[in-house]
Order: sequence, then structure tokens, then C-alpha cells
Amino acid sequence: MNGQLSEQPLAELIREISAKSLGGRLRLEHDRVHVVVYFENGNIDYAASNLRTLRLREYLRKSELVSEDNLDERVPDLELLKQLCARNLVSAAAAEQVQTKQFADVLRLALLWTDGAWEFESRSRLEEKLNLKLDVGSLLLEAARRLPAEFVVSRFSNNAEVITPVTDPLVNNNLLPAEVFLLSRLDQPMSLRELVAISGIGEQETLQLVYSLALTGIVQREHWKSVLRDQKPPPPPRRVEPVATPATPPVEREQPREIELADVESFLARVKTAQTHYDVLGVNREVSAESLKTIYYQLARSYHPDRFRKSHASLVTRLEAAFARIKQAYDTLRDDNLRANYNTKIATARKKAEQVVIETAAQAPTLQPEAVVEKVAESAAERAARGQMLAGNEKTRRAAEAELLAAIKLDPKNAEYRVMLAELYRDLGLKLRAKGEAERAVAADPNNRKARDLLRELKSV
Repeated sequence: MNGQLSEQPLAELIREISAKSLGGRLRLEHDRVHVVVYFENGNIDYAASNLRTLRLREYLRKSELVSEDNLDERVPDLELLKQLCARNLVSAAAAEQVQTKQFADVLRLALLWTDGAWEFESRSRLEEKLNLKLDVGSLLLEAARRLPAEFVVSRFSNNAEVITPVTDPLVNNNLLPAEVFLLSRLDQPMSLRELVAISGIGEQETLQLVYSLALTGIVQREHWKSVLRDQKPPPPPRRVEPVATPATPPVEREQPREIELADVESFLARVKTAQTHYDVLGVNREVSAESLKTIYYQLARSYHPDRFRKSHASLVTRLEAAFARIKQAYDTLRDDNLRANYNTKIATARKKAEQVVIETAAQAPTLQPEAVVEKVAESAAERAARGQMLAGNEKTRRAAEAELLAAIKLDPKNAEYRVMLAELYRDLGLKLRAKGEAERAVAADPNNRKARDLLRELKSV
């Protein structure tokens, strides 16, 4: 079986091989670059390329695991790694890590090819089983986002095709806000035409999002192009009962409610004044990961910037900044380890704040300590982290300055916060301000290497 990548790209071939639990060798060629991928029961066992930069020796050289003398150019990749492990020059864990990185990079390259040829041979199998833990779902999601928009749009030929949400998706982490927003609209099976109409983000972008989500199994497409023969008989088709009989009147789809501008302003004000990630999402500290996901989807459904891009364009910049905070809060609190670290930082900041209260109370006995604690307890680390996050977006860098200045005011001796502010000023082209903050960072902590390196960089400009 063979074909052209313009008709069936690697991402769709992987999806079909996985769905049909096929095994065999898939060869790909693009501009004299060759890639081979081996499958067993729908899973990827091995991937390699003739590109020198994607050979195992290059990865071993970069990792500095073994000396150059032990990298025999005449030995195939798998045999070379087997020899190195047998001689105890590379541990099994290190070998697995290097191979996983190599395989992922090979696939990342080929997943972006939209022209070239492919050939699948089911009788060719890999003798050695590697059993590497390769996150194929994330690779497909990453590749789908990077494919040319016109190519992705061409993968849909029927706007009546039904898209169905999946109850337990294979991949549900690391989604972009726009992907979450689209999922919040897809609350039941609907045609592409309907989904485009209620998304409010335009046909091209909607199709790009659907393609990414469908490739990774988060939603189901009604029509995928099939080019490979099954190696075992498929299960009998499942009977689908009609939703309604002719005598039943059609059920109108519930449209998303219109959001009052006052609600939007209230939402923006709440996010802007929120002190912690919990405040940003409007939850308590005992909230479960499942509840967080529900709340995140609800916020995306109601206040995602794309919903207001046409009707209230003046709100979009502020909503983008708000959703940057919401995404950061959600990503932190849904991960148990990140949440635990974050809670520790909050607790540490509160202790520092309480110390400030004690010192302040000693100077001003009439001050109400409870009120001061409530006011000072806002974490300097929280404001700094928020500022650093906002600094990554050109549209919110001015807001980032305010957050970093607030963090420095709360903890003026912290060199790290001044380094963040100096880097922001540097990126804004304010070289004198950047140099001044870098100098203050070094003065606050002469041993801070990052501050010294930044100051050296700014002085050389």
C-alpha cells in the first residue's frame, strides 16, 4: 500500500494505524530525506531517518554520555546502543531517554511534511521490541497546530460532517484556550456547519481546531479518509437509534446565552484584583482536578476573547490578559506537584507578611494587625510570577511592569524580581531603565549570577 503525503499525511496515517491496531513498516520520503516508522498493534516501536542530525550518534555526542572513540560509524543505531549498554558505558535508563528523544524528533520532522510519498508494508516487522514511552498524542497535537492552514482546511470536504465530543478523551491536557473554548461549544454531536456558526471564530480557525482535537482523539470525526486494509475483521457496526421519530417535534439546540457587558466587566475586575490562582478561578483550596476542568471550560465558554472579537473588539485585549492569568492558574492547580509547590510559596509569603505586621505593629501600636495581615498577605512571589507571565505577551507587557513593581514594593530586597523587571525593560527597548534595575539587583544580591550576567550584557550594548 502506498500513496502521497499530500493526500494522506503522516499524522492521519498514524491515527489510522492506531485505530486499526495494525503492524508493519511505514516508509516516508520527502526531498531525498527518508523516514521509517515501525508499528506493532497500532503502537510505534521504532522511528529513524537518514538525516545525519537525527542519527543516534549525534544524540549521544550532544548528551556527552560516551566518548567519541566509542561511537563506531559502521554500526547501526540499535546495535550500537545495545553494545554500549552491554559494556556498561550507557545505563538502560539513559539509553531509553536518548532513544525516546531521537524518535520524537524524527516524527516531529515527518509530521510536518505535506508532500512526498509513503509506503506501508504489513509483513515487515521489527524483531527487537523497545517498549519506549512515547507520547504520540502530544506529538500529533503539536504537529496539527503547525500544519499550514490551507492544508488543514483541505482535509474537510463536507460541511455536513458530524463532529462528536468524546466522554473520556485520550488527551485532555495542555490544550490551548481556543481549543478549550471550542470544546465548550461542542456539548453534543453537531455538523461542522453548526459548529462554525456557534463558535464565532471563523471557518478556517474552527476547522484547524477540530482537526487538532480529532487527530488526538479528543473529538470524533464522522469521516476520516481510510487508505489501509484491516489486518483483522472489524467489529460489527453498532446500531444507532434515531434521536427522534417523525412524530416528535424537532428539539431546538440551546444557544449560548448572551453575556451582559456588566458581567464581562465584573469578570475582568475579579481577575485583575485576584490575589492567588484560587482567586483567579474563583475556587477554594480543596477544589478537585475534575471540578477545575469544569470551571475552566465554563469560563472559556462565557468569556473567551474569541467570543467578543467581532461584537466588542475593545474588550479583546483585556480578555486576552485575563485568560493568560486563568490559563496559568489552571495549569498550576490541576497538577498535584505544581499545586503543592504553589501552596508552599503562598504559606512562605504569608509568614513573611506576618513578620511585616509584627514589625509594623511595634512601630504603630494602634494599627489593627488583622487588617494589615489581610492587606500585606498578597504574595510578592504571586505578583512577580504574574508579571513574568504577562511579560511573555507583547500586548500585556505594560501590565507586567505594574505587577513586577508591586512585587518589588512588597519585597524590595529580592534580586530576582528586579532581574525580571530589568529583562522586561530590555525587551521594551528601555535600556537605561533595564541597566538601572540590573544594577539594583546586583546591589541587593552580589552573588546572584543571573543579575551579574544581565548587567554585563546591558553594559556591552
